Amino acid sequence: MWNRGMISRRAAAAGMLGCAVQACAPERASSAVRVFAASSLTDALSQIGAAFETAGNTAPVLNFAASSILARQIEQGAPADLFISADENWMDYLAQHDLIHTATRSSVLSNSIVLVVPADSALDLQIGEGFDLAGALNGGRLAMADPDSVPAGRYARAALEHLGGWRSVEAAVVRAENVRTALRFVELGEAAAGIVYKTDAMIARGRVRIAGEFPQQSHPQISYPMAVVRGGRADEAMAFAEFLHAPAAREIFSRLGFVVL
Repeated sequence: MWNRGMISRRAAAAGMLGCAVQACAPERASSAVRVFAASSLTDALSQIGAAFETAGNTAPVLNFAASSILARQIEQGAPADLFISADENWMDYLAQHDLIHTATRSSVLSNSIVLVVPADSALDLQIGEGFDLAGALNGGRLAMADPDSVPAGRYARAALEHLGGWRSVEAAVVRAENVRTALRFVELGEAAAGIVYKTDAMIARGRVRIAGEFPQQSHPQISYPMAVVRGGRADEAMAFAEFLHAPAAREIFSRLGFVVL
């Protein structure tokens, strides 16, 4: 976690980072920070971006997708200044390829995962060891982000494996490219249920309903790390990163259901 002293020191270091990134080129005109962020942060960062602009800054350019997709885009040279992942693995991936400034890395948020159903569904489950999710689906499909690559899907599969339910539902899983797409399948009634972040379920309240919440100990801790991307605009990235710790941003995160670390 960044405390204010750490933020100030890292903000002061941003000039050196920027010099390294830009090879000490002449100062350029200020540009909008380019933020690559996990899909589950769409609503929160859109609101925070508006608050950042209201505070007198240039509006950020926000790119949302699955963390896996974004990490690979950055690896392939996509222009990004700040990366915010929905798990530590994809930030590790970029670190291993020397694509982030590791000194700027910080885990900022947490979340939880829930079972959602269409709002008019009668399905309810007490989620725990040996619970019968397959029986509750009654032949229907289970939507989740792709568990082979997308963080939300990885957390979901880990929870089901821990509770003994993965094998019985694996064949019924609809693999979505990101967690928001999985949520959409449930909203449209194309899946009988889905496993998404609690924050996504809150955003879709009225269209979906939470039928159960997975115990925190059933899956790895959900963590959202952020870091400045090598080759990007370090000054702009650090300014927005610092704003994410400001009271206005923390209030938005909390109101939307995130746990602020």
